[in-house]
Amino acid sequence: MAKPPLPPPVPPEIERLARLIPGWANATITWRMLAGGITNTNYLATLDDGSAFVLRAPGARSELLGIDRAGEVEASMRAAQIGVGPAVIGELPELGTLVTRFMPGSHSEFTPERLLVVVDLLKRFHNSGPLKHRFPIFRVVEWHARDAARLGVATPSLFEELHRHSARIEQVFCARGEPVVPCHNDLLPANVLFDGDDAVLLDFEYAGMNNRYFDLGNLSVNSELDEEADAGLLHTYFGRVTQADHACLQLMKIMSEFREGMWAVVQQAISELSTTDFRQYADQRLENCRRLIEQPQFEQALIDASEVATPIPSVTSE
Repeated sequence: MAKPPLPPPVPPEIERLARLIPGWANATITWRMLAGGITNTNYLATLDDGSAFVLRAPGARSELLGIDRAGEVEASMRAAQIGVGPAVIGELPELGTLVTRFMPGSHSEFTPERLLVVVDLLKRFHNSGPLKHRFPIFRVVEWHARDAARLGVATPSLFEELHRHSARIEQVFCARGEPVVPCHNDLLPANVLFDGDDAVLLDFEYAGMNNRYFDLGNLSVNSELDEEADAGLLHTYFGRVTQADHACLQLMKIMSEFREGMWAVVQQAISELSTTDFRQYADQRLENCRRLIEQPQFEQALIDASEVATPIPSVTSE
């Protein structure tokens, strides 16, 4: 019996749009699906001259996850210009995606030396000037709850409790009066690519103006950094480790888990991928958020973060 034909390595629509990229119309393109990713599907396109590029097919209704495609373009272009992200070689607006140069490397565990490199990338991005898109973290968790309910997903039982505490955290940060800066807002280990001593940040889908401590807390909690590593992160970024800095980092770890959990609640309604159990993912993240709040250090962190002894120093990269 004849074997059924294999499915094409890339959807025809992506192939058609890729042919519109200057120089690609008649090129020989070898396609391969890239592993990883729990929102989008990523493809590696290798041309006959050996150059390689990444195209992403965005997940369905991804705007409900807090993604603004115009904001992603601006942030990705900025990151490429200042050397903290892959080079952008084109945009496919019909698909709502970018074409970026493929970067070799690996997603490795953060050693203290590698953490220095990642923090330097963040400092450069944070200091690169305003972006048009905003990512107000305290509103984002509320938007996710609203959208999930509208799509028929039950609001998690933990939401009201966590939201009450997030309001307390918001009061602290409002009182601090710090300016928002360009933030990546999705610092999973899979979004940091190391190549020897160098690294780049990947996937600026959620990038936008936010509090810098959110990026630091997001990086820490997603990388499961311990107290010593947290101190190293803060010292590298600020050149100091104060009680207030440490407290702000701990509070934004809570907001990172809250956001990640509510993001996964929305995914339960819209995701077309079968590789992730988003209900379990949401439960795990929201439970960890509650665990962080229930630690005895939480109340003290609210106090310590309110005590701003000195202004945040300049964080320009050396």
